[in-house]
Amino acid sequence: MVLQGMPWVVAGIGVLGGRVARAQSSVELRYLFYSESDGRTQVSNPSLLLHQDLGDAFGQIDLLLSHDAVSGASPTGAYPTLSVTTSTSASGNSSTNAAGKIPMAQFKDERKAEGITYSLRMGAHLPSIDLSHSVEKDYIAKGTGISDAWTMFEGRGTLHYGLSWSDDTVAPVTSNLQFPKKEHGYALGWTWVFGENDLLDLSASRMNLHGDLNEPYLIVPVGATTVAERRPDTRVRDAYFIKQAHYFEWDGALKTSYRYYKDDWGIKAHTLDFTYDQHLDDGWLLTPRLRFYSQSAASFYGAQFAAPQPYLSADYRLSAMASVLVGCSVAVDLADNLTLSFGGTYQIQQGRDRLTPLQAAATLSSPASYAGPSTSAADVNTTTFTLGLKWRY
Repeated sequence: MVLQGMPWVVAGIGVLGGRVARAQSSVELRYLFYSESDGRTQVSNPSLLLHQDLGDAFGQIDLLLSHDAVSGASPTGAYPTLSVTTSTSASGNSSTNAAGKIPMAQFKDERKAEGITYSLRMGAHLPSIDLSHSVEKDYIAKGTGISDAWTMFEGRGTLHYGLSWSDDTVAPVTSNLQFPKKEHGYALGWTWVFGENDLLDLSASRMNLHGDLNEPYLIVPVGATTVAERRPDTRVRDAYFIKQAHYFEWDGALKTSYRYYKDDWGIKAHTLDFTYDQHLDDGWLLTPRLRFYSQSAASFYGAQFAAPQPYLSADYRLSAMASVLVGCSVAVDLADNLTLSFGGTYQIQQGRDRLTPLQAAATLSSPASYAGPSTSAADVNTTTFTLGLKWRY
């Protein structure tokens, strides 16, 4: 389930606003490589994107085909100790963990995904319908979304809104059981063009989840033993966006966005993102990027617990953390209808729950006196490389 993603409707104007401008048909091949430090998760993701313009009377179709190959190691949720430990993943792969390090387990997975979107302009409206499907060895996702972009005030304002549903199945490889997971959400936003050089968008979204929301392969230290994590079977996720774009006379554009996120698990997060597009001579486009992110911990998160609780998780993704991402991409027109793009990002992430490794026999009532360096499962650096080739016809 590490590959599972949020439905597109949560992105606000990312999809809804982008369809307002009609574009010619195109085919794009993309490749993404994602890698985490210390031998953790690696993802190889080739994808095919087809945009077919059927004319004013018949609308547009967008098709996405994607394949993810994922491998590496992931934190198990166990507490680091001063002894060498061995972790076994759900697939049976064993990992030897060095003393004082976060316990990891090896894993390997694949994900195949397909998505199709149809949109048709009807006067001032651009309604769309979106269907998606993906399969992993332990997760099947089926999603549907509908949206509309309503242009008004002679094109200066656009009201965009949408609904989404998904009906997923969780099937852990450690058992023959299957568990349902359902999501439904909605988004609403307003885009306003202030003039030739400035655009502002305000939007919000809510996603409601219910069903099996656990990570089936993670454990939680409780006293001197470990148990499977337990999460609530419902979750409400809210996100609020403000996005601004300014065009400079030297053919550059600065896009700034701020996102505030909160959910009823107690997590609150802030994201500040800066992207700058600079058009150069001979069809070159340079795009540097800088992003800051921070989040608080879920109310039931803990690296270890003294006694069982109704809900408890040691998943570092639910812990307090912060990150900084820098990146840059370049696009160049090889011909009038052919564009090559490539880029990369580097992110430094640090956890705020610093853990001091314990003696193997230590418990909360008799902590070890080890005074070595602290660590966190959220401490990880990530690198992403992208390559794309787009043909317009």
